[in-house]
Amino acid sequence: MPIKDSITTGVAHFFQATGYTIEGLIATYRSEIAFKQEIALIPVILLVAWFFFGFPSALLLTGMWLIVCAFELCNSAIENIADLVMPEKNDFIKRAKDAGSAAVGVAIVANLLTWLYVMFV
Repeated sequence: MPIKDSITTGVAHFFQATGYTIEGLIATYRSEIAFKQEIALIPVILLVAWFFFGFPSALLLTGMWLIVCAFELCNSAIENIADLVMPEKNDFIKRAKDAGSAAVGVAIVANLLTWLYVMFV
């Protein structure tokens, strides 16, 4: 992406940033199986959370799953940059990729703990 000559501000910046967000979501959805699976679970999570739990709990459970998706997007960004910088095997790159994967794993555990809390407390 080329560097822009002018800085976009205000409403124009909002729409430009929204476009980048949509492009990032689409690109990650097309290239990452884990992200596709996480997105596929959103309707199930919404249905269960909003049907069986009250508004505050459903909102919390929905937000927690969106955090998992956000971490998956970050992990995908790390992996893409790492593969660009060093396509061959490298211990430093492996650690970076593993850390990104671990971040997703921690977010999933936090999500599961939140579901357990909402269901049993």
